[in-house]
Amino acid sequence: MEDIKNLRAEFDKLRKQNLECEDGCETDYDEEFPDYIIEITTKMLSPARCGVYFSKKDIRTIGLECDEKIAPKQRQRMITDILKSVFTVEEMEKLFDVIKNHIDIKISYYDELSSAFPSSEKHFLPHKEKALKFKSTLDRILRDNKDSL
Repeated sequence: MEDIKNLRAEFDKLRKQNLECEDGCETDYDEEFPDYIIEITTKMLSPARCGVYFSKKDIRTIGLECDEKIAPKQRQRMITDILKSVFTVEEMEKLFDVIKNHIDIKISYYDELSSAFPSSEKHFLPHKEKALKFKSTLDRILRDNKDSL
């Protein structure tokens, strides 16, 4: 019976520490990022914004193609880790080219499905337009940040 009371006291102590930590502990998510990292991350995470879905596997492949080994985590952390690893304009160009290549592959799937099922084209067209717009966003970000890297 004494052991259960001790266990309960230890549990309450641990729980209290965790509750205090939620309010005052620093986490690595409170980092400040350049605007382009926030913009790319929010758009890449949402197929409604960029027209395609980037899975963890896609993000990891993008990282590997840019010589960055990214561990599987939340998609947001994975994208952020890749973007934080960019220090030069050449690295950013390479990263954006790899992302655009993945977008082109996914657009080719839309095109194949549209040609195989012509009545579905109206459903794929908005996604394709968003994907092309996201590619132009990457170009704009590259132009805007050439001097800051």
